[in-house]
Amino acid sequence: MYNLVQETAIRQQDRTRRIAAAIARQQLSRLLDDVRRVEQPVIIEKSGVPVAAVVPLSMLDRERRWARERADRLALLERLRRPFRNVPPEKIERESAAAIAAVRGQRRRKQSPLR
Repeated sequence: MYNLVQETAIRQQDRTRRIAAAIARQQLSRLLDDVRRVEQPVIIEKSGVPVAAVVPLSMLDRERRWARERADRLALLERLRRPFRNVPPEKIERESAAAIAAVRGQRRRKQSPLR
């Protein structure tokens, strides 16, 4: 039986297989089975130029989840920044340093055996 990995112009590069578009078209069903089984993407090239990729659905789902999580984190950062948008950075740095110093001082006093 035709083995896509051994008998085509597939190269290994960063663990990503590459295949010519003509071969991918001829062996699409086999290509899809291989991608699902191996859980690795395959880059499809036309005249040696990458033009598309076939990726496992699990990888696409993971990328979508990461994108949502990143968007959520960026939105949270924006909500946290909003109250301070008119405060000069120097003032924020000065007050942050003072607050950190105060907390460290409290911790040192709590840990001191000479209390």
